[in-house]
Amino acid sequence: MALIFWPEGLPDDLLMEGLSIEPQNNVIRTAMDAGPQKARRRYSARAIRFSGVQRYDLAEMMVFEMFFHTVLADGVLRFNFTDPVTQESGEFRFAENYRVVTVEGFFEVSIVLEKL
Repeated sequence: MALIFWPEGLPDDLLMEGLSIEPQNNVIRTAMDAGPQKARRRYSARAIRFSGVQRYDLAEMMVFEMFFHTVLADGVLRFNFTDPVTQESGEFRFAENYRVVTVEGFFEVSIVLEKL
């Protein structure tokens, strides 16, 4: 498990509405001179991408930005987060930068996480 934990006071899950789950390809295929392709696993474990939204008020948004930029070194470091499907803690990292849209006084933060 990672040594960094998701901040207390922030939602520790993604909103189910609009949640996207994308297992990463973990198979290498090799064409043969004759016959079917050969296939093998690339790694013993594969990453799964979760794309979703969290909704924050102003104070929570400030905590999230501090966590992302300072604690996670702009999203590079791994951290413990709740798996949106199994509801178990797992090791995650940001797969890309977050996006923010304001809706009715709240900040809707779109994030893409990789479960490692």
